[in-house]
Amino acid sequence: MDSSREEQAMLTDAARIHKEAGADAGGNEIRQAVQAGIERGRQKSWQGRLTKGSFLGLAAAAVTAIILFLIPVIHDAAPRAAGPAGEVNWGGLEMFKRLYSSDSEAPTLDTAIRHGYIQEINQSVASGDYRITLNAVTADENKIIFLYTANVAEGQEIYSVNSARIKNAATGYDLENGGGIGAHAKNDGHDDKRIFYGRGAILLDRSKPFPEQLEADFQIASMDKGKMKDLAKGVNVADVHYSPRLKISFKLDPKFKRQQTVIVRPGEDFMLEGIQVTLEQVELSPLMIRTVVKIKNESEITWENRQKISGAVHRNEIQSTAKYGTTEIWSPTGTGTDEGFEHYFGSNLLDQPESMNMIMKTGEGKNTKEINLPILP
Repeated sequence: MDSSREEQAMLTDAARIHKEAGADAGGNEIRQAVQAGIERGRQKSWQGRLTKGSFLGLAAAAVTAIILFLIPVIHDAAPRAAGPAGEVNWGGLEMFKRLYSSDSEAPTLDTAIRHGYIQEINQSVASGDYRITLNAVTADENKIIFLYTANVAEGQEIYSVNSARIKNAATGYDLENGGGIGAHAKNDGHDDKRIFYGRGAILLDRSKPFPEQLEADFQIASMDKGKMKDLAKGVNVADVHYSPRLKISFKLDPKFKRQQTVIVRPGEDFMLEGIQVTLEQVELSPLMIRTVVKIKNESEITWENRQKISGAVHRNEIQSTAKYGTTEIWSPTGTGTDEGFEHYFGSNLLDQPESMNMIMKTGEGKNTKEINLPILP
């Protein structure tokens, strides 16, 4: 499906990333912060255990693929709360705040940038009318988040970044795609369809060696100028052009490898749909929080009950309070398990939160209920 065009167009590089000052938040600092939270909780008779955990498996978000469109594009959709916007200076990455109000990773990126837990890449590759720039990455042993900019030449408009993936050079295999989001640039209040800002995520298996040498691989889908005006009426496949695969090799900063996941076992019991369940486990790392809810009584673990409890929660978020304020981190991804369900969130762990609660909302209208479960302390 690759197509090349004869015209050559070299576009202006994306702005270089502002170098944040500040010390690297090391793995020991993270563990100490979590341990301090747990100790505060123990003083309040909350029973928990902290342990370095083995990987229990990450389920990727189900991706609904439609023709020509892989990376979701924001078209001024209604904002969703992602945290205290505007409190962090993103410097040379400020253009990516175009995605902020709709991106579940926004509070994670806020924290990473605040603490200098970000790696400049700023490498570009161009072919014909297409250019891609890998601006920055951040990573821990559970996830890689990457930011990129796509450009097309005069006369073309970006329909989408058709795919954005990362390969582990040591194995030759693509890493597990955790989804992404993107939007056209804004110029005088209007979309500049020649520029596209994207955020991607890669899920890692921490039981495997941490990847070091990587290759980012992109493909841009574009249309001739003016062809995107009537997308609501459908897309003519013949109108869509594709870039060749645009590949950028880079090496992850070793500091990301030092950040180890800690596991908290709250053991907090609560009721869902008349079934007793427990918040059995919470995994915390700089970029990801994973919560595990299980049916408490083995005799009640049935397919029907698993469906009931997984469908009962219509909103799940974590409220994390640190010296910078309270951050709301919502979960875009969940999956059923043999004994209950799991949810995946971003993280502000580098902020060394003083408290952290998971808030689950169930029911509708007058029957809406809020379940508040302490994680730290």
